[in-house]
Amino acid sequence: MKTGGGCPAGTSSEREGDMMRKVWILGLALVLLVGLGSGVTAQQRKIVIYSALDSEVTTRVVNAFTQRTGIATEVLTLAAAGTLATRITVERARPQADIFMGGSIDFHAPLARDGLLLAYKSPAANDPAIGKEFVDPTGFWHGWYIGALSIYWNTERLTGRAPATWDDLLDPRFRGQFLMPSPVTTGGGFIFVATQIFRLGEDRAWQWLKQLAANAQQFTPTAPAGIALVSRGEAIVGMNWGHDVQAMARNQGFPVGLVFPPDTATEIGGVSIIKGGPNPEGAKAFVDFLMTRVPQDINAQFGLRYAVRTDSPKPMGMPDRSTMKFVKYDRAWAIENQARIRQRWQTEIGR
Repeated sequence: MKTGGGCPAGTSSEREGDMMRKVWILGLALVLLVGLGSGVTAQQRKIVIYSALDSEVTTRVVNAFTQRTGIATEVLTLAAAGTLATRITVERARPQADIFMGGSIDFHAPLARDGLLLAYKSPAANDPAIGKEFVDPTGFWHGWYIGALSIYWNTERLTGRAPATWDDLLDPRFRGQFLMPSPVTTGGGFIFVATQIFRLGEDRAWQWLKQLAANAQQFTPTAPAGIALVSRGEAIVGMNWGHDVQAMARNQGFPVGLVFPPDTATEIGGVSIIKGGPNPEGAKAFVDFLMTRVPQDINAQFGLRYAVRTDSPKPMGMPDRSTMKFVKYDRAWAIENQARIRQRWQTEIGR
């Protein structure tokens, strides 16, 4: 009886022990799977963006993206595309961001050439409302807005005739009273220098730029900085993106005049994916989003930039682009010679 009774009891205990161990192992496996899964999901649900646009447009665009996709964003906003491009280059061994948004493609294309961008051809860019000239055929950048360079001035400080051409900026009246963004740190400054080269030829352009530098109070590290100074009357005249002048100064009631001179130039504002960034799939979703109407309409409404989509509205208060007279801008040449031009600026102008 003792022997017969002991065997069934021992077998039951062993079975219960085996079952408990299996339950424990299964529970541990589930915990690990949930932990791993939540980590992957967290990574997929966040992208890091370097934005060269103003903070209002950046915030509105990324909020709309998150609302549509559920993907969160972390954003560094700095209105100096050249500075952000330099940061991306410095971080090449360990990229910290997924997206480079804003700034002319003149700053995106060299990053692609240096192997710092991820090629991606967004299916959204096949929309017939988007011209082929706004999409890199190799997929390294997508253009999603357009800006044009302007001359602007403080109407309360200006005496005499308002400037109407680039050559008017050499007027001795503006000695120490001219402002423009640096061509080393900003896309607007670089495109302005390239515009003078295309307008005058390289040798004459550098002589012209030296004359202009004699009138310059400073070359600001970001584009908005100069607009703020002219708006407050701390300088008389400046060169900058017309949409920024309109949005930052005229629409805010500052005494500022604005003209788009003959032989002006445009930027194609770009977006690109940083190679090796934390979330390439999320970055692709962001590029897809920027090619749709929602972000381009936001940019037109609040940034007053022209959309590349033909079905987006014209920015309120801005002239039709068909009324502007543009220089023959060779963007491929400008991109190829960008580093050399920026270095020559530092050597010959020195500030």
